[in-house]
Amino acid sequence: MKKGLIWICVMILAAVAAVGCAEQAETFFARLEGMEWTFCSGVGGWSTDLWILPDGSFTGEYHDSEMGECDEAYPHGTLYYCSFTGRMSLVEQVDENTWRIRVDELKETDRTEEEVIEDGLRLVYTQSYGITEGDEMLLYQPGTPVDGFTDEMKLWAHLYDDPEGTPSELQTWFLSSEKNDSGFVGIPAVTGVSLANPWLDLDAEQLRELAGKAFRLPEGAENAVYRWLDSERMAEIQFTWNSGEYCFRAKPVMPEQGDSPDISGLYYDWESEEEVSVGGYSGYLVQAKTGSEEWTERCQWYDEDAGMTYALSVTAADVDGLDLTAVAEQICYSAEK
Repeated sequence: MKKGLIWICVMILAAVAAVGCAEQAETFFARLEGMEWTFCSGVGGWSTDLWILPDGSFTGEYHDSEMGECDEAYPHGTLYYCSFTGRMSLVEQVDENTWRIRVDELKETDRTEEEVIEDGLRLVYTQSYGITEGDEMLLYQPGTPVDGFTDEMKLWAHLYDDPEGTPSELQTWFLSSEKNDSGFVGIPAVTGVSLANPWLDLDAEQLRELAGKAFRLPEGAENAVYRWLDSERMAEIQFTWNSGEYCFRAKPVMPEQGDSPDISGLYYDWESEEEVSVGGYSGYLVQAKTGSEEWTERCQWYDEDAGMTYALSVTAADVDGLDLTAVAEQICYSAEK
């Protein structure tokens, strides 16, 4: 009888510990949200880029441009490419600056053929580079002393790029794989700084073809920039209008259990949440103080018929007088009328 009770207690404690580890892992990965992770040498047109979500799942892409590999059929050269998804888990904290991360899952996506030729460019589908399923990687936080790093780790962390000499501590997050001889530098995406740009600059018509939908900017909008993030199937338009700086995003993602994921790419302490309607679809509006004289307002909603989540943000000195939902309806639904 006593042995049975002891066994039941052990099982209960194990279950509690498992739940605690899961909660700890989710809290841990949440601190990495909004960062871009890049593995590249800085020489040549190649890189592997990652985006890690709070639950440990991630998306990524590898690309290597070889403009010299050309022929009459593909005069614009060759692009080696791979997009992938996966999931990471937290194994343990090694010390105050280091964590061990395991790549539990990794699979390639959007792969239809081994090789295609489009618009004079040969596209060769290949495998992910620098990250593999089953690998255990070490994650170092900024401020970690680098005196114990190998030369390869210092190379991938871009410590040799500093014109003032190799720093004694990491300035960024760094995810290192000894198995793959690789290292990913993590930089907050909101800083606008990255080692490689995964966004593709387009014109309005090209973006319409990729997104499958036309978007119409307000009359008088200026400095419009149209972009596409293929790994996320996300469209983005940046423009200025009436003294405000706007950013619009569209992505085919469905809310989970009523909670809509933030696709705006902005990570502020939002306040003043308000329920709104955009084009007949429910959403919400929030604000955040982003500077001594500036505010950012963000509207996000889910279009059930299109299966799309949309986000529109504006940064201006005064956002209270702006009707962001009206601008959102202009962008998304005026082209359909």
